Amino acid sequence: MPPPKKASAPAPKPPRSTAKKQSSKAGGVTMDVCLRVDSPKIREMEKQAAHRRGFKWALGLIVVICFLALLKITVQESILKNPQFELRDVAVQTSGPLTVEKIVRATLLTRGENLLTINMRALHTRLRQLAPVKDVAIERDFDAGLMTLRITQRQPVAWLDCPKLGMVAGRSEVGYLLDHEAVPFPCDVVTESLTALPVIRYSALAQKTAGVAIQDLQLTSALKLLHELEERFEQGQPQVRSLDIQTPYSMVATFADKSVITFGVDDLDVQLARLDRIRLEARQRRWEIGTLNLLARQNVPITFRQPPDLAGLQPESPVPVTLSKSTSVR
Repeated sequence: MPPPKKASAPAPKPPRSTAKKQSSKAGGVTMDVCLRVDSPKIREMEKQAAHRRGFKWALGLIVVICFLALLKITVQESILKNPQFELRDVAVQTSGPLTVEKIVRATLLTRGENLLTINMRALHTRLRQLAPVKDVAIERDFDAGLMTLRITQRQPVAWLDCPKLGMVAGRSEVGYLLDHEAVPFPCDVVTESLTALPVIRYSALAQKTAGVAIQDLQLTSALKLLHELEERFEQGQPQVRSLDIQTPYSMVATFADKSVITFGVDDLDVQLARLDRIRLEARQRRWEIGTLNLLARQNVPITFRQPPDLAGLQPESPVPVTLSKSTSVR
């Protein structure tokens, strides 16, 4: 009995070709078959399809442009041109030598400007560029159309006098003020309160930049001394009028009672404690101090405008003692 024949495997299906041409073998010969059919009718149909696609793209683009234009008009009419968001007034809350008019001019704001379009960062930067300004806070009130500026100014503690650098104390525009952080800034208007400030004279000052702290040991020491002397003035001591930084190691203070006292740059606490003792003694004995040099650690030189009363301070004259011949002293 003949063996059963094996079922032949189904022939694999040829892969679907997406190329324009396909290669096939017939009798060992390779043939290229072009599967794309081209005819005037097909070209006309493809052209019409391309026109339809182009029309759809153009229509979509027109719709997008119309939507953006409508959105722009809506924004302009409802927000940008809305009188509710117009700037009507600027309020400045500050205290210091910088005038309100100059602060408002520095903002570059105009009445009627839209509050939403104001660049707050640029406005903050313009205000901080003013040398007397230490900090800025800005608030917008859309209902009232109000811009509120809260300006923290540097509080001056003294005038800085250095003619070499064009700084003349007590004069506007060329006068410079100092705060407790050694930051100089120009004075626009000299008021009565500013006139009463003490003067720090520093002819050897190398440079100054408005709004930037001066890194100088002598000036820092002078500001510290000025602060200590102002506290003592509140306790009843004479008020300091000027501090003259004469050398790298000494400075001379002139007071309202016409006393002139020399301080060293270092060890201010020790010198001030010595000054307190001398002032107390002078007050009790009604001495009028002329000059005092606290640089000396011992035998402090001091002069008086009037002859001082030294009663009780001079040693008593020794009483002579007569000894007889018979008296013996052991």
